Amino acid sequence: MTASNKNSQSFKGRILLVSENFPIYIYFGFVFLVTLIVIGLSGLFPSKKTSQVKFMPYESGIQTETHLLEKRFPLRHYLVALMFLVFDIEVIFLYPWAVVGKQIGSFAFYEMTFFLLTLVVGFIYVWRKRGLEWE
Repeated sequence: MTASNKNSQSFKGRILLVSENFPIYIYFGFVFLVTLIVIGLSGLFPSKKTSQVKFMPYESGIQTETHLLEKRFPLRHYLVALMFLVFDIEVIFLYPWAVVGKQIGSFAFYEMTFFLLTLVVGFIYVWRKRGLEWE
């Protein structure tokens, strides 16, 4: 193989690589362009209507006023969000294990058993502490 033949094959490989990734380059260019347009338009059309109501804090469906700050506001919904995250992550780990469980052997079985036992112990702990009761 001559040097010029080797260089031409390398050049063809680079052209092939660029042509395979060309749609990705176009996509990112389009996203960048749309981002610039949106930022530019937001600067051209700012919101000029300001009022006292716009600057008042509003959280969780309650208008915050000074007399509301004196009594306690329970935030129990964070437990639901936390439980969702825990069991969502559990499913993310369970799915690949279920797909290739037989191929990866007994170590993966024992590892997943330990993982599930840890989750069950945590669930029982939260249940006994009445963390799942909505008051």
